[in-house]
Amino acid sequence: MKKAGLFLGVVAMCGVMCAQGVKVGTGCSEAKNAKEAGAEAAARAKAAWGEGTPKIVIVFAARSLVKQELVDGVAQYFDKALIYGCEGYSPVTTVGNFAELGHTIPHGVVVLALGGEVSMTVASEPVVAGSDKKAAFSSNGEKLGVALKSAVEAAKQSRLVISFGNQHVGDNQPFMDGFYKGTGVVLPVVGAAAGGQGSKEIVKGEIVTGVNVAILLAGNFKLGVGLAGGNDKLAAKATDAFTSATKEHGSKPIVAFVFDCGGRRGNMFKQKELADEFLFMKKMVPEASIFGFYGGGEIGTVALDQPSKGVGFHIAVATIY
Repeated sequence: MKKAGLFLGVVAMCGVMCAQGVKVGTGCSEAKNAKEAGAEAAARAKAAWGEGTPKIVIVFAARSLVKQELVDGVAQYFDKALIYGCEGYSPVTTVGNFAELGHTIPHGVVVLALGGEVSMTVASEPVVAGSDKKAAFSSNGEKLGVALKSAVEAAKQSRLVISFGNQHVGDNQPFMDGFYKGTGVVLPVVGAAAGGQGSKEIVKGEIVTGVNVAILLAGNFKLGVGLAGGNDKLAAKATDAFTSATKEHGSKPIVAFVFDCGGRRGNMFKQKELADEFLFMKKMVPEASIFGFYGGGEIGTVALDQPSKGVGFHIAVATIY
């Protein structure tokens, strides 16, 4: 290793969607073997994607599956250098959120091929450990912001940053403060933490640890965002977040990125509401590709003109039209 419920079964395939120049294809697998799971999910994403080459391939998977064999499976269908991702409590995709497998699932992987007539800039930076963790995460966010700054400034149309990796509750707000210091401007960011310093990420097809990834997507598309949290009516918070993310453009986005709290997932599993949360998601965006994971800290915003925040016990959503 380098430093740096309701699931509709493995036969289900997520579809391809394309609008305003953005194209996505998604796939999933419940296979227990890492290489087989990666290959199965990637084959479905590739079949859904169709002809041409995506600009990035994102992989979210159960912690036990994030190993080089997983990447090797995905790389049977996509260029290894395009593959990024991380571990989490559980992924979520168009066909379900692995609700029947529990809080921290033993296996499960989802793959997203993303591209089209959009510009894509990817930055990754390891978090340098220090006695002042908040300062370390702020510095890490700033480095990522600086790395994306020129691309952010050059983007004349819509901009969205998707971030995942080592940022965590208690550290992801300093991460965001640093990120905005680096970019020099406020723009919508959505994402979640894989976990703490020992979390595993995938960068250019290699397994790394303690790394944060930021992906800038820019182009002629419309955006919606939502963020909801709290201790009451947990599953229904998905409706709140999706309502915010769809209120301006309607309920037919091409893709809905979802980053949910692992603690929320655990509580909903205990209360037998975890499958209900996915039903809320699917009801709100019945034609979209849903893609994301349950992590250890969320990043999102309630409005496009407001800074994204690093929070906990929330669900963050970004929709692309």
